[in-house]
Amino acid sequence: MRRTIAIMMLLALAPALRGQTADTAVQIVERYLELLGNDRWPADSLLVMKTVITSPQSGDTFVMKRWFMPPQKHRIEVRLNDTLQTAYCGNGSDRFRKYIPSLGYWQDIPSYQFYTELTGYDFRGPLHGWRAQGATLTYEGPATVMGRKGLEAVKVEVPDRYVRHYFFEPSGLMSMIVETAELDSLYRDRYSVHIDWKFIHEYQQVGRSLLPKQESFMRQGKLTVMETEAYFEPAKTLIFNQD
Repeated sequence: MRRTIAIMMLLALAPALRGQTADTAVQIVERYLELLGNDRWPADSLLVMKTVITSPQSGDTFVMKRWFMPPQKHRIEVRLNDTLQTAYCGNGSDRFRKYIPSLGYWQDIPSYQFYTELTGYDFRGPLHGWRAQGATLTYEGPATVMGRKGLEAVKVEVPDRYVRHYFFEPSGLMSMIVETAELDSLYRDRYSVHIDWKFIHEYQQVGRSLLPKQESFMRQGKLTVMETEAYFEPAKTLIFNQD
């Protein structure tokens, strides 16, 4: 599947474009981030996200719940059949915890480890804070992917972590991500989520912002489907300070 997608991309991307400004890719990504509006979350409300994750091959169903309050309060819990598999909790200042499933208890971790490992679970997506990640953006031109015309392709490379190709609709929203093997896996960040491809099928309005609602992705030949429900609750900070 990875090879098929890679070939498809080579056929889909337009020849090298002339006259494009160096910041075209930045403009596309910044427009996308502005449409999502992840900096517009109300500070006096708790954002709650519940994602049902299913794999047709295995039949497993995971449930991931995430809680967030600006600017940096996060809690993530991933369960399989009500059994906690993965969890992180940080109050954004002096308490950062990780659940160790093999031992069955929570453990204090440094803030840098917390935010590094949180990357794959962050609802704001991999382009959030792309400058701080040291990402390089390259505009690859118009593209047609799986029959979908009018897309614009941007290559995103984060040093020693991944190379991905992002495809944006005329609306400015992203519809697809394809990851390539351009970086030696030996040097990849083991905490980043590596996918062959990912579709964002539908977005949902949550307050003044947008979040993915229906997604699917392929990783190591296995298809996974994600359905997310997001809503606000009254602000409460205790959840970010307790196990």
